Amino acid sequence: MILDNRFPPDERVEKEAVTLVKAGFEIHLLCLTFEPSLLEENYRGIRVHRIAMPRWLYKKLSALILTAPFYRWFWYWQIKSFVKKFQIDVLHIHDLPLTGVGLRIRVQIGSPIVVDLHENYPALVEQERWANTFWGRLLINKKKWYRVERVWLTAADAIICVAEEMRQRVREIIQSAVPLYVVPNTVDVQDFLASQEPNPALVQKFAGKFGVLYYGGFDQTRGLETLLRAAAVLRTEIPELQIILVGTGTIEPSLKQLCLELGIEKYVAFEGWQSQRHLNAYMHNTAVTVIPHIKSVQTDNSSPNKLFIFMLYGKAVVVSNCNSLVNVVQFHDCGLIFPSGDSQALANRILYLYQNASERERLGANGKLAAQRHYDWQITSKDLVALYQQLVKNQRRV
Repeated sequence: MILDNRFPPDERVEKEAVTLVKAGFEIHLLCLTFEPSLLEENYRGIRVHRIAMPRWLYKKLSALILTAPFYRWFWYWQIKSFVKKFQIDVLHIHDLPLTGVGLRIRVQIGSPIVVDLHENYPALVEQERWANTFWGRLLINKKKWYRVERVWLTAADAIICVAEEMRQRVREIIQSAVPLYVVPNTVDVQDFLASQEPNPALVQKFAGKFGVLYYGGFDQTRGLETLLRAAAVLRTEIPELQIILVGTGTIEPSLKQLCLELGIEKYVAFEGWQSQRHLNAYMHNTAVTVIPHIKSVQTDNSSPNKLFIFMLYGKAVVVSNCNSLVNVVQFHDCGLIFPSGDSQALANRILYLYQNASERERLGANGKLAAQRHYDWQITSKDLVALYQQLVKNQRRV
């Protein structure tokens, strides 16, 4: 496995690698590290090999991977040496940026290349703040990402997608019959629940509140401004309202400023980054969970882990009308949907659930059942194992 970032933490990479280890495969992970750490480590059965690089250098080089050749050259020699040293049979490339490097090496080693698409990467680049600055627009060719995506994915031996919507999109753009597998960002139910730690102080902190919880990153695509504007509407309707924001990101200062402008600072708790081990304590006083993502080509094809966590806890979810969210919520009747960016509509959905406790509980129960029966990682990772078992059969035939 190749990951052009640090590890841990990366929940998707960890779950995939551990699952394959348990299935009998020997997994080596080549990744970066930005701080002093072990360069070689056995982590939950994964043989981790780290390359030290300053974070500032990584940010600059990785952003310019299609513009300047230095980062590609760096990874080419690192992967080539890695493959030779450990006699790697398959290269599993996490996300799009290093796929081109992997394909170049495949010519020399003849081993299959599996591309694991964590994101709709070209659309993600198009939305990133750094890509829309003066220097970003000057140095980063956004359209080129769409072109190389088509070329690289067409040449891959297998592709892993995070959602059925992503698989449909990829099938439309590639020009070959590459096998496509769906491995969503679901929860390993048993491991997740076993990992939770008691936190009485956190439970007490929000006791007696009507908690509306968001968990995840803070950036322009998450729709958190919509949630705060909805809170400004709801504060007169729900006296015990408490918006709980667990996470952090680039727009946190502007979100706090918006709270001051709207006069809702006492209704909003910025909790910062928190380990998933504390989610059980946050859920104790949460009545409604929210995923207000801004609808885009990227979010239409995503698989946010938070959706399956919220469902597992039996909490009604209120989601924006991103395709991948709508399809899950509608099919399992586990929440309500509002038009992306419409704060009044979001406020209306939350108020409805506040006023209708029985409906809130019914939707939550549906979600919990679906999370246990359909979206447990032990079930949804079967395609991942099946892919590698097929690769083994193909190599034996050769």
